[in-house]
Amino acid sequence: MTQGTTDEKLTRQHVGLLAMLAVVVMFEGFDVSATAVVLPYLAKDFGTTTAALGGALGIIAMGSIAAWAIVRLGDRFGRRPILILAAAGFSLGSLATVMVGSVGQYTAVQMATRALLVTQIATAYLIVSETLPPATRGRANGLLGAFGSFGAALPFLVLAPALQTSLGWRMLFLIGALPLLMVPLLLFRLRETPVWRDAQARSAPRLSPLDELRQLLVPGLRIRFAAMSLLWFLVNFATSVGSLFFTLYVVRERNWAPSDFAAIAPVGLVACFFGYLAVGWLMDRIGRRWTITLFMAALGGLTQFCYSAQGWWAVAGGFLGVQVALGVWVASYTLNSELFPTHLRAAANGWCHNLIGRWGVVIAPWLLGAVSAAMGSIGPAVTLLGFAAYLAIPLIWLLMPETRGERLDVDPLVSADGPNGGAAATS
Repeated sequence: MTQGTTDEKLTRQHVGLLAMLAVVVMFEGFDVSATAVVLPYLAKDFGTTTAALGGALGIIAMGSIAAWAIVRLGDRFGRRPILILAAAGFSLGSLATVMVGSVGQYTAVQMATRALLVTQIATAYLIVSETLPPATRGRANGLLGAFGSFGAALPFLVLAPALQTSLGWRMLFLIGALPLLMVPLLLFRLRETPVWRDAQARSAPRLSPLDELRQLLVPGLRIRFAAMSLLWFLVNFATSVGSLFFTLYVVRERNWAPSDFAAIAPVGLVACFFGYLAVGWLMDRIGRRWTITLFMAALGGLTQFCYSAQGWWAVAGGFLGVQVALGVWVASYTLNSELFPTHLRAAANGWCHNLIGRWGVVIAPWLLGAVSAAMGSIGPAVTLLGFAAYLAIPLIWLLMPETRGERLDVDPLVSADGPNGGAAATS
């Protein structure tokens, strides 16, 4: 791939785009976090065991695999319509969650909602990557991630007052439906990416799923495809292990009350917001590989510390650190967008992340529930499974190229396998 210039600046249109997408991404973070936050209260209302909750979360996570069928359509119909469809759909799914009457209904609705949430976040990062100047792409995606983390911390802040309402934990999902109000703005103000429009003007091929796979497995792309898929699996697995059962863990094993979540939420809002901004800054300063290395190492260490600590401050501090380390998602989305040509970019995200990598978030809650039952508690199980995060470090250095500064308006002609070579620019 050709290196991009570094003298391109952000415009008013870029800032407006980031503002719109930041709101949408913020509520994506809110809804995903709410799914985990309500677990102990959901279990109490419906009389569900820890192992059964793990199974429910695993089924919900399969929605992120089903998202493959939607995400890849961004290469055929454009990024804009897919993002708008996903934003409207997940808002309606969040609203429907308010009315569920059983764990089975909750699982079914949230599974469908998750497919749209994942589609939305992947497409949002893709739009930013294809629109922003190469020199600012990392920081722009970091800003999106910062708003996503802000949204993810909000359920902890509003949980206690929500539980005092007649809706209880369902109030969180009513709040999560607010992006429905954003849809008219997206319809009138969101524009298609210039990179996608240019590819269509050059008569970029419309590929079937089998054709996509064949092109992803050509000699120059197959190592990138395999390595990115494995990286996504490890990121999904490790972040799920560190986050999904936290509320259940501290309520049952550390005797936390809803007010304890409210106490850490303001600190979490600030720490996570600036932590994700740091991810973007680091990607543009030291590159994608070093950034992912640092954050996966931090994710593993902080997860193990959080779930083995005893004191309130230690547990809270460890969890806030885990939330900051989740910024590795931003770096992974950015890297995935930069590794593949325009006519395959959405498909590559769908294949690498949704169809393959997302099995990590499906397997994690099932395995965590089973290991917790076998070991008698959640803490030791998470501490053991937290080692998975470290496996990403050799992968990123042995098989992945550095993509900092790459231009996405010039597709690569990849001629040979290898983590760093074989790319020449074509017009």
